[in-house]
Amino acid sequence: MPTPRRLEIRETVPTALLTGFDSETVEACLRHLGPELHLLVANSEGEALRLLGAQPIGVLALGAAVSGDRAKRLLEEADSTPGAETRLNLVLAGGPDPTLFQDLIDRDRIFYLSQEPVPAADLMALLRSAGSRWTAAAQRGDGDERRRIVFARRLLAATQAISSQRKPEGVSRAAAEAVEEMLQAERGYCLLYDPATETLWEPPRDADLEEERRESAAVGLVSFVVRTGRPLAIERIGSDPRFDREADDPKARGDERFAAVPVLGPDGRILAVLAAVRRAEERGFSDEDVKGFTLLAEQAAPTFAQLRLAEGDAEGLPVAALFREEAVEHHNVGLRGEGDVLRVDPGWMRWTYRLLVFVLVAGLLFTLIARIHDYAEGPAVVRMGGRNDLTATADGTVSQVLVSSGERVDAGHLLVRFYGAREAAELQRIDHEFELQLINRLRDPADAGAQQALLSLRAERELARSNLAERELRAPVAGVVSDLRVRVGEHISPGQSLLSVVRGESRPTVVVFLPGQYRPLLKRGMPLRMEVQGYRYAYQHLTVDSVGDEVVGPAEARRYLGEALGDSVQFAGPVVKVEAHLPSNTFEAEGKTRSYHDGMVAQAEVRIRSERVLVTLIPALKAFFEAREGTDDA
Repeated sequence: MPTPRRLEIRETVPTALLTGFDSETVEACLRHLGPELHLLVANSEGEALRLLGAQPIGVLALGAAVSGDRAKRLLEEADSTPGAETRLNLVLAGGPDPTLFQDLIDRDRIFYLSQEPVPAADLMALLRSAGSRWTAAAQRGDGDERRRIVFARRLLAATQAISSQRKPEGVSRAAAEAVEEMLQAERGYCLLYDPATETLWEPPRDADLEEERRESAAVGLVSFVVRTGRPLAIERIGSDPRFDREADDPKARGDERFAAVPVLGPDGRILAVLAAVRRAEERGFSDEDVKGFTLLAEQAAPTFAQLRLAEGDAEGLPVAALFREEAVEHHNVGLRGEGDVLRVDPGWMRWTYRLLVFVLVAGLLFTLIARIHDYAEGPAVVRMGGRNDLTATADGTVSQVLVSSGERVDAGHLLVRFYGAREAAELQRIDHEFELQLINRLRDPADAGAQQALLSLRAERELARSNLAERELRAPVAGVVSDLRVRVGEHISPGQSLLSVVRGESRPTVVVFLPGQYRPLLKRGMPLRMEVQGYRYAYQHLTVDSVGDEVVGPAEARRYLGEALGDSVQFAGPVVKVEAHLPSNTFEAEGKTRSYHDGMVAQAEVRIRSERVLVTLIPALKAFFEAREGTDDA
């Protein structure tokens, strides 16, 4: 007794195939799982498929080297190898998109899936669990039960797909796809039988790519199925004398596997023929395949029968009644008694009629009187008046900042000094040479060379003084220092903003950039409404003072705003510049008085036109109202 028991357990020890794992992980699995599992290692996908086809494999584990599309393709090819129905598949580095394996998960073809590689300890735990599951199933004989469950699920899905169609082309297409899925066939066909014309026809699967195929029911293997009502399976389609290429498989080479079954109605009449074609290198159709094929035809038969009824109704042929005679008779008997008199309140109906008339009149008056306004909207920037922005005219390094923000200065006041040791040294050298030449001139007034040297040095001295003066920044006007942007030791470039001097003698203005296509409709004096960003509903009602003559692009608009504000406003396309004066330096928001500051961003809009609601609803009336308004103006 002990010996048979040990042999029975040994026969159910699963074989696990590892592929795509590094050598350290494989060695760890061989060292720890050797007594529990028969471990095989494949170095490539091709070798893995060869091992899968050579012997039954209970567990297939795919590592990081076989991930994503490669893993999915390997699993799909492994489904056609022996023992695929009971095999447990582990994908332990599937990649970042787990939905790639959703179809395999729905068909219970994956035991475990992870997006990233797992440690060796976790891999061994999964292999033990999968091996135990496979062993338990093998001892219970669950292989056949699993195959039956998988087949039942596929059959149910195929039947639902076919029954959801209502037109012949949809039913035929769904049935052909179900044949390819259920039988793992290269091609599937669904030929509808027309007894009136004795033809088999296949509706086009795609109206843009294929045409309807119609063949006589007198030739071919499919016609044999129609005439006899019996299913058949052919090992080599080209070797059968009943084969007709156009009727059976227009794409056949002659060495394919072929199977066909009839679809029978409730009265035993032929409704359609389902045909499946496999490649020559694939296995032939077994008796089990034909039984499953026949079961698919039986489950799809009610849908084909419904098509036959619909076709008979369209052609004036007798069809089955919608209700049973007993139901109609019962319905008639139940309505023999007289019903109650219809009761209507005249007063209620009268007031309802008056209300409806009032609502209708009010609606017509609203469409005639009310107007819909069209606005041009765009970003706006607040600019404070009397502002002088000072920029650098040459490269240099700041050596002194002699003022602070908010300090009042006079015209010509020194603001910033740049490093100018080289210019100062050059001026000192020229002054020294000038003094020496002046001494020579005084010693010998007749010395023409000394006189010429003095003239040249005087010009050089003026140039040196000018260069040294450029290393200093002075206030052009009297005012208050604002927006100080430099610090000691900072290197500056020509054109870089340094600071601003605000005189405070002018009112602030707002510069608005409206879409360029509205330029012909914009003019001076139009009302403008502005809302400062960050202060909702604090509207400022202004008047357009000026409108730019040209429509400019986003780059030119940013150049106008300058380096400091150019990036704060986004432009969607060409714009036109509109300016308006603000009534004061402050505005009201949230019950408090706020001050405007240079560079504040706002949103502005200008009403450019309006039209009646009725014209909006019925554009054809626009010409009539425009002519009417023109006559009134005249």
